[in-house]
Amino acid sequence: MLEGILSKNLLSSLSQNFDKLSHAYLFVSPDEVYNFMYAKYLSLILLCEKKTGCQECSNCMKVLAKTNSDLNIYPNGKSVLVEDIESIIEKSQEKPMFGDKKIFIVKSIDNATFQAQNKLLKTLEEPPKNVIFLLTATNENKILPTIISRVRKEYLQKLDKTLIEQLITNPPEIFKDVIPANRKYIPNELKQAVNSGDGYPGKTLEFLNSSTFLTMFSTAQDIATKFMLSKELSSYSEKVVKFKDEIKLFLSLLQNVFEELLKTSNNKEGYCHIILQINKSNLELDRNVNINLIIDNLLMKILEIKYNYKI
Repeated sequence: MLEGILSKNLLSSLSQNFDKLSHAYLFVSPDEVYNFMYAKYLSLILLCEKKTGCQECSNCMKVLAKTNSDLNIYPNGKSVLVEDIESIIEKSQEKPMFGDKKIFIVKSIDNATFQAQNKLLKTLEEPPKNVIFLLTATNENKILPTIISRVRKEYLQKLDKTLIEQLITNPPEIFKDVIPANRKYIPNELKQAVNSGDGYPGKTLEFLNSSTFLTMFSTAQDIATKFMLSKELSSYSEKVVKFKDEIKLFLSLLQNVFEELLKTSNNKEGYCHIILQINKSNLELDRNVNINLIIDNLLMKILEIKYNYKI
């Protein structure tokens, strides 16, 4: 099952060319949890004595037990700071303790400060021997172009829904710090979360961790299929406002519902306009526009588009 986490091409390339590895990789997808899982599993392969991620050799067991000093994960806090990069630079000068490589996973490098990115750049320009950097990002446009020019960039593909369900219900040991073990899920809730997760495990987990997920999902479906009259706007607005603490999660669900309808509709232009409006609302949230105003404007736009395109 774990082999499905990595793209077959990359895994095959690495297994055949371990002497020709890049000194730095950048893994990009909209899901930072997935990015980290990918980087962590790759680090297991790179540090494994058999180069397979066997989870049985001494090095693999140390990785699983978090006692392998050849694997270092940053940041220590929520975002990468200059202090983190200083620590990376210092530790990168040390020789590997248990194998022939030292791995540094730097999560969400796109959220690092400019100063931190600039400091890391100097190390990427003159990388220490036997050190490999695994960087992750959800928005590569926030990364210094000079950093991107010095890494091998991989866009992560969405995972099969069956694989995501297996990962969540029976998480491998390597992901125990990401996916809750021994947690029981309501079958219908799990199914809807996996479908709404759009091929991303982190997004699926986010839905499952929400106590109002099924209510949000039901409301999103009603807006997509039942919301037709202007006199209903107030009642739907009141429903959505209840999710204001998880409004981004709700908008993600709403977009997913409309994307599913888009797949089977003959009126694709109308649904595309609605999806663009949802994306616009997300950007307004990032600019701290009033949530109630965003919700009302979005619902009015959805109603207008439905009327114009006869959806």
